Amino acid sequence: MIEGAHGEYLIREIGLTLPELAPVAELHHEVLPSRAYTTADKKAGFAEEIRASLDGRDGLVLGAFTPDGRLVAYKLGYRTGNRRECFYSWIGGVHPFHRRRGLYRAMTHLQHRWALQQGFKYVETHTWGDNAAMMILNLQEGFVAIGAISSPDRAGARIILRKPL
Repeated sequence: MIEGAHGEYLIREIGLTLPELAPVAELHHEVLPSRAYTTADKKAGFAEEIRASLDGRDGLVLGAFTPDGRLVAYKLGYRTGNRRECFYSWIGGVHPFHRRRGLYRAMTHLQHRWALQQGFKYVETHTWGDNAAMMILNLQEGFVAIGAISSPDRAGARIILRKPL
């Protein structure tokens, strides 16, 4: 079990059971504006989608909690491919009332330390080119852009970023 702290926040690993993932799924829909328009059925099934996506893939789910135990941030990732080289940092977010405190950066450091301890060689992530905050954070943390993927249903492109561990 991986744990850390940042200021008043406890950062710890969250299990892959549906009851443990339900608060992550709920927070995800609060944090990301694009998720605000999703259907009730999709919201209800998102915890299962997370569990299924991480199943058997050496996944890590981190949560940041206030002193009273409220989940206010999350960060998820998993192994990609057959070899233990690439750890994909998939999704994450911080509740708006807890932003601008370095919490996501602290979770990133913990995730990368864990990935290195597990034998991964690099971390990869994708972010939309118009998400300036994530682009800046990733570049400051040593990621470099290695490609882009255009989307037929959204303007702009997802930028592929990679960082050696």
